[in-house]
Amino acid sequence: MLHGNGGGKTRFLPFLQLMENEDTHTFVIPDLSGFDGRPLPAASNYWDVFLSDMDRAMEKEDEWIVYGHGIGGSLVMEWAKRDYTFPSGRRIHPQKIFLHSVIGASLHVRFFPKLMKPMFIRRVMQQLIVAPFMRPIWKKRLFLQPEKIDSAILDRFFDDYAQCTAFPIFFDLITVAWYQEVREKIGYEPFHFIWGGKERVVQAKHLGLWKADFPQSTFSVVDDWDHFPMLDDPLDFREKILNFIQG
Repeated sequence: MLHGNGGGKTRFLPFLQLMENEDTHTFVIPDLSGFDGRPLPAASNYWDVFLSDMDRAMEKEDEWIVYGHGIGGSLVMEWAKRDYTFPSGRRIHPQKIFLHSVIGASLHVRFFPKLMKPMFIRRVMQQLIVAPFMRPIWKKRLFLQPEKIDSAILDRFFDDYAQCTAFPIFFDLITVAWYQEVREKIGYEPFHFIWGGKERVVQAKHLGLWKADFPQSTFSVVDDWDHFPMLDDPLDFREKILNFIQG
């Protein structure tokens, strides 16, 4: 399970707690560089850095199902573009791939990626996300019912952004040119795209762009989901994710 930008593993903690007694699958969250307080090494190709982190997390030669949320899904697409080969040369082809509210096809029509082009805007935005006086606003913007989410989890969710040195990097990696290359190389892949009907971060209104670019894929819209259903309603997220895996 690959998380999105800014935050880290926190968004999956309620889900993992619910899965503690589930012995059919083992859920692995890669320790991505620059997230959860880990350092981000200087690199000429940061895709290689994050894919190498995935490689270490997928050390066992098991049968893998991969789920990517937000830019986590974009990282999976970069991996697929490389024929599922890591920088080490090791190749693992997953049984299934789920891309949830992934970033890519709508880059050319969304305002936010254009806004975030200057580095100083990225720095300012990151500070605005973590600022105490802004958190009540962000809670209403990012979650359907923030009052029902454990306050400690929410505090940790925002604190993760404060120590995420990788946050600005992805605005240089996930670009229109990058997505065009992805589409040309892996547009035939049978991914399973997941979107929330109440999605406000990467809105479902652009889903048609994805359907046109990935005609061999399947698409599911969960009516009651916003961008973070794993925190809004962990039980429902658990049920639907297991249904997707077993489907």
